[in-house]
Amino acid sequence: MTEPWFERSFREDYLLVYRHRDESSANQEVNELLTHLPIKRQGRVLDLCCGSGRHSRALAARGYEVVGVDLSDVFLALAEEQNTYDNLHYFQYDMRDIPFEQEFDIVFNLFTSFGYFATDDENRLVIANMMKALKPGGEVVIDYLNPAYLKANLVRHSEREIEGLMIEEERTIEEGYVKKRIRITDAEASGTREYWEQVRLYEQGEMLEMLKAAGFSEIQTFGTYSCEPYESEQSKRMIFYARKKG
Repeated sequence: MTEPWFERSFREDYLLVYRHRDESSANQEVNELLTHLPIKRQGRVLDLCCGSGRHSRALAARGYEVVGVDLSDVFLALAEEQNTYDNLHYFQYDMRDIPFEQEFDIVFNLFTSFGYFATDDENRLVIANMMKALKPGGEVVIDYLNPAYLKANLVRHSEREIEGLMIEEERTIEEGYVKKRIRITDAEASGTREYWEQVRLYEQGEMLEMLKAAGFSEIQTFGTYSCEPYESEQSKRMIFYARKKG
């Protein structure tokens, strides 16, 4: 059986490719969301697809009781190494199969951690799991790419050097997905490592429909972390905020 792209890609090399997404940027993003959204200032939070825990730590620093969940054992090991908070705990789960039911006041799903799967049913299940994990009256924040902006501004090829490694990225849009091929060439080791990423491109209307179908209400869409209005052709992001009734 072929290994899913997200199991192969979310390991040590991923952290190298996205090293610019650091503690400072996570802290700023969380600060902007909490400043501009009408969101609870205390409670229990689920950071779904927490990666190496950047946003989990920023939330814990603000007093939330945080649970970070990810599938990658590499990411979780790094998250545990950097965890200095008694109010932050990490667990390994696939976001299609999490055990939580009415446990959280807020669910965060940040840095385009949605649309990873091959079928719409699987991606819908992720949203249904967010709903299930929330207490009545709970809130969800989903930070997702904007397909319209991406299609108009796609950088098809880029390359850069980090720590003596050449990183080459090729991006295409195929069959409703944005796909990225990443090649990492290590001159000293005389070898090249190759990875794939792909994310399903859901338009705003499709995301709204999935959120409504899961039972969310009071849904709002923003174009930035500072919650500026979403503009279909200009906004780089689609940030969804919604509530569970009750």
